[in-house]
Amino acid sequence: MSDLAAGNGGRVGLAALAAILLIGLALRVDYAREGREPVFDAVAYGRIAANLERGEGFTLGKEATQPASNYSPGLPLFVAAVYEASGGEHERLARLTLALLATLAVLFAYLIGRRLAGPAAGLIGAAAVAIYPALLEYGGMLMSEPLAATLLSGAVLAIFWAHGGSGQARWLLSGLLLGALTLTRPEYLGVAVVLAAAIVVAGAVADGGWRRPLAGGALLLAGVAIVVAPWTARNAIALDRFVPVSTGGGQVLFAGSYVPSGGDPERVGREVLERHPGLTRGLAAQHLPSSRFLSPGVNKDEIVEAVAEEVRLEQILAALAAQRYPSLDTDRALTRMGRERIWDELSGDPLGYGGFLAAKVARIWGHGPREVMRRPGWEALHWALVALGLVGLGALIAARRWEAVPLLAIALAITAVGAVLVASPRRVLAMLPLLAALAGVGATWLWTETSRRRLARRPG
Repeated sequence: MSDLAAGNGGRVGLAALAAILLIGLALRVDYAREGREPVFDAVAYGRIAANLERGEGFTLGKEATQPASNYSPGLPLFVAAVYEASGGEHERLARLTLALLATLAVLFAYLIGRRLAGPAAGLIGAAAVAIYPALLEYGGMLMSEPLAATLLSGAVLAIFWAHGGSGQARWLLSGLLLGALTLTRPEYLGVAVVLAAAIVVAGAVADGGWRRPLAGGALLLAGVAIVVAPWTARNAIALDRFVPVSTGGGQVLFAGSYVPSGGDPERVGREVLERHPGLTRGLAAQHLPSSRFLSPGVNKDEIVEAVAEEVRLEQILAALAAQRYPSLDTDRALTRMGRERIWDELSGDPLGYGGFLAAKVARIWGHGPREVMRRPGWEALHWALVALGLVGLGALIAARRWEAVPLLAIALAITAVGAVLVASPRRVLAMLPLLAALAGVGATWLWTETSRRRLARRPG
């Protein structure tokens, strides 16, 4: 017990960690037990899980506005497993089970911070993750971000463990966790490749050879493949094409490259409707119950407003894709349209498109998701985490700490994904345990530096 206390800030540190973990657990259980009004994606995840439990397959049903394959399978498969084990569709039980897993992210943030800069840094990181409202609210519905936060922070801890150990097989564990994360958030398939490359290069530079780093990177990617490959094989049969995790990439690429939206995904649908009046009238005829929107004298803005309120973005973009490339399915058509837009913007106005990408990066990092994160106190917490996280990452880089390599690679990869695809703050939420741990590093570094300079200025 004394050894455990010594490595965790003494008895006071252990007591603080226990209190933070209990608070994090209690908050998550409370949100999961009470539930929150589900957003559209949470409803879809729940519907897919229920259909899986009923033996109807990975489907959203006949009334869906987009195919179920557009959704990542990790969360629905997990929830369906809970339903199967409990003998029915017990969503509250599924939320409570996820709450227990999500609490591990609090512990993992502590362990990462402690490794990087000691127990104080770990406690700061763990406390931030324990109370961060957006994670708690998503835990009150079936959303993937709380689970993804646990898987990513666990994978990073496994990477640190593998780097510090002698057995190469340890890299396989990090790959398995990244594979589970990829099934939960598909963008992490690309992140895993970037991460493996960064680890290989950094290891080769540090060791002066490529053999061991290449073996570690290969084992990491093998772990990812072990988890993801069965679902990819299923997709090849069910969808009759190569889809590693999920479809819908064309939609997020087109929406993310639609410059008139200013980088705000919530404005994409309205902007498309304003620029395609024929499409707007067609959607009005199909979806609006009142025929008055089809009369010649009706105001254009009124039609746009009515269609934007009634019709979902995926339906608007599917109609646009069918109009532009009728011979292609929606996903392939939108992928082609997104690539065309990017090329047109880069060749026609590269500086303007650069500003557009910068606005998107600012959007994903500037505030957390959910309205609660717009409240002054919580917004200040988010800004403090980002600012202190940058300080902490800079301190690790300046000290030439190896751990800075995977952390920087993940941050840059997710930033790039948000810049190219849809700029949603939800993309950063899975990184919150890493960001919070880095904020703890930044806070302790600033305290140490301030104290050192004060001592240096004292006379004598």
